[in-house]
Amino acid sequence: MQIKTSPTLVTEPEENRGDSRCVLILGLGNSLLKDEGIGVHIAGELQKQQLPGNVEVIDGGTACLDVFLSAMSVDKLVVVDALKAGKKPGTIYKLKLKAEEKDKLTQIFSREKQSKISLHQVGLLDALSVAEKINRAPEEIVIIGVEPGEVSCGLELTEQVRQRVPEVIRQVLEEIKDDIHTK
Repeated sequence: MQIKTSPTLVTEPEENRGDSRCVLILGLGNSLLKDEGIGVHIAGELQKQQLPGNVEVIDGGTACLDVFLSAMSVDKLVVVDALKAGKKPGTIYKLKLKAEEKDKLTQIFSREKQSKISLHQVGLLDALSVAEKINRAPEEIVIIGVEPGEVSCGLELTEQVRQRVPEVIRQVLEEIKDDIHTK
């Protein structure tokens, strides 16, 4: 699997994008920790697909803040990551927010008695706060999470999570279908 590791956002010049919204699909995770790497695996699979110029797929690894600071303008952010909420491994979660609802992320992530739902939640929340302060916050945020089975050393996803990869990809593509504009 070929994975883009540089957290840079390449967007078309404003005059070439027309009315297209810039969509960033950000796969987060550590691919050295089995299911914790689900976002990275999804990003790698999506990078193999032919997507229009207004859609960028980035393997953000664990570098949320770097990705946002390098992004010129993102209208819609779709984050794919492992999210631990105590359900069956492979369970898919989806959360959609408008920019003004970003505070709901903090409420959701702090619900579990200070335990982290995602290993990257602090980085994601910090990155969104910084993006907001420099007027680069996305208008819309979608988080697609997958309940991990194992988060231990290993490069492969567990069977339960691996079987869910096509469904996660389908949900990501469904989420961006209204933002895809072909020329």
